[in-house]
Amino acid sequence: MLWSIRARLKPALSVIELIPNVHRTPALTALRKAALDGYSATLRLSRDDKELAFFDGPVALISPIGARLLLALYREGRIKLKKPSTSKLPALEAYIATEAAFRAEVAVLLAEEETKRARLAEIVANPDLARPEEVTPFLIDKVITARFGHAAEGEVQIAGLACHRSLAPAETEAQMRPSDRMLCWWLDAEGKRQGDLA
Repeated sequence: MLWSIRARLKPALSVIELIPNVHRTPALTALRKAALDGYSATLRLSRDDKELAFFDGPVALISPIGARLLLALYREGRIKLKKPSTSKLPALEAYIATEAAFRAEVAVLLAEEETKRARLAEIVANPDLARPEEVTPFLIDKVITARFGHAAEGEVQIAGLACHRSLAPAETEAQMRPSDRMLCWWLDAEGKRQGDLA
């Protein structure tokens, strides 16, 4: 799940707490299992909905789609409560009602991501198509990897600029992770070095 989509989810425990008298931890366990399975007894999520319903990270996050799954679990009697259940859950239902807006936001974010991927592929295939403001260490790394292979040093022209990937100097290399030992940099129109600095 893209970070930009995760940023639009709510902490699962705060959504669970919209259910009065809920036992939070067992409810989170039931929700997590149903979300990972992609279904409850009365609700089955599509593959895409399953991916968007729940994010299980350091802080579990839930979308309106996941809240709909939570409500299904509640109505099925699979959410442990301290007191008898109520028929109405207005706060939870209000969050579920934002599903259409959430889906619209996700569609926009996925379209933007696809546009970025397509542009990256286009530039990797033909670096002359890049604009100088698009040059980044990430782009240089992708172009040089495509031309010379993973972790190879080299120089290519991107957007008419000489772009380089080289091994970090030995004195800084000891402080870096193995994957960070390559530096990607370029000289801008004024001849100043940009990107990863040694």
